[in-house]
Amino acid sequence: MGNVVGKRVRELRLRRALTLQELHERIRHESGFVISQPTLTRIEKQERSVYDFEVVALARALRADARWLLGMIDELAEPPEVASEQ
Repeated sequence: MGNVVGKRVRELRLRRALTLQELHERIRHESGFVISQPTLTRIEKQERSVYDFEVVALARALRADARWLLGMIDELAEPPEVASEQ
């Protein structure tokens, strides 16, 4: 099994119509630390593993269930604020 998180981060970022820059900014704003755009690219390309605290930050920024990012569940329930935007 490859890096499930990277594939799902890319899928959800595109579904949310976010650029890498916007995701980077959301992570910084909501979690207080930086995951650079080059690092996000490497994560999405499954070239870099993801630390546990990064999974939490990505889940917050993407408004997603961390279990879905980790491949533990198959269905992603959309939070009310995301569902109303679509």
